[in-house]
Amino acid sequence: MSTTHEPRTARHRLGVGSLIDEQAPLGVDGFFQPRRAAFWLFLFFLANGLFSMLSNFYAGYRVVPTAVLLATLVWTLYALPFLLFFRSLDLFEQHPPLGFAMAFAWGGFAACYLAIPVNTAVQSLSSKLIGPQFTADWGPALAGPINEEILKVLGVILLIMIARTQFRTILSVVVLGAMIGLGFQIVENLLYSVNTAIQFPYTNQVAPVGLMLLVRGIFSGIWSHALYTSVAAFGIGYFFTRRHKPLIQRTAIAMGSFALAWSMHFFWNSPWLHDIGGGGVGGILVLSLVKGIPVLALGYLLWRYAGQEEGSQLRAVADHYIDDDLMTPEERDSLTSLRDRCTLRKHMKKAHGRKAARALHRLQRAQLRMIRVCEEKGAGFPAARAAQDITALRTDLVAMTS
Repeated sequence: MSTTHEPRTARHRLGVGSLIDEQAPLGVDGFFQPRRAAFWLFLFFLANGLFSMLSNFYAGYRVVPTAVLLATLVWTLYALPFLLFFRSLDLFEQHPPLGFAMAFAWGGFAACYLAIPVNTAVQSLSSKLIGPQFTADWGPALAGPINEEILKVLGVILLIMIARTQFRTILSVVVLGAMIGLGFQIVENLLYSVNTAIQFPYTNQVAPVGLMLLVRGIFSGIWSHALYTSVAAFGIGYFFTRRHKPLIQRTAIAMGSFALAWSMHFFWNSPWLHDIGGGGVGGILVLSLVKGIPVLALGYLLWRYAGQEEGSQLRAVADHYIDDDLMTPEERDSLTSLRDRCTLRKHMKKAHGRKAARALHRLQRAQLRMIRVCEEKGAGFPAARAAQDITALRTDLVAMTS
């Protein structure tokens, strides 16, 4: 799946006015694949999960309607910045909206639906074999990391089996893993909000939702399921995109990444350090930071590596196909980094205004789109049309800045 491109000489690369009739190096599968068993397996569990979760929410709505509606609105708004962020990390724009929706839906409905009875069974067995007090303290740390991480990773594997050539870089798998984790996180938080409202000792249905938003959204939302699943997905991505590596090495990386995700989840759910911050909201905040920052740091290192690998792939494709009149060396460097692209737009806005910054943003997106087209279809007619778009956008930008 990972494609290595050797740089060509300039006369073989696509420049302004060039049109090379060349076949694509590989095709790209869509996420609608009714001829593949993985597609129907995905739909089966998703349909069951959707029915189960909606039934739970409807039952809660009959008891605490205000809490259900408010929690749905709150957690939907909470998810939007994460959705936009994960989408922005997909530099190649490899995945269409359907792929992101399927990933989010698996985490939110299929994985949640499967995890609830399994977690209950594990904690019930633990209570019988060891004792209720042990289960109260360690049950979440035992059940959650094992069951939930396996079920979420299953979604990553199914999506890869459905759209096999969608995943050409490690980051493309990591982003899908993060989307699955985010879906699980949002729906789980919604369930907690509804259940807390039902059990709340007062008739107020707004306070429980606010409490869950504070504890599960603000205090622990950054280092939660989206991060865990992205770490496990890193190993899956390495396994599927590094076909030239020895099987034992790819398997070890995949298992090690899952073990790291499990450990992060276990550490967070465990009762370790629970007394470090004392009681009250301040204590919860201190505990969240002490436990969350190491987890976030480990996740960041893997995300950074995956991002650098994606940037190298992007630069290799650009050097292989695209001439400097469409994409200068400086632009190639900046395109590989989300931070560098934002920095250039900020400088453009400061020097020439907001309109010029938006024009630069459109040019950057067009250049990224052309790289994706070249990797998928070669330097043929679609790439030539993308080149015309870049030329027109650059002309507009030059007119605004001259």
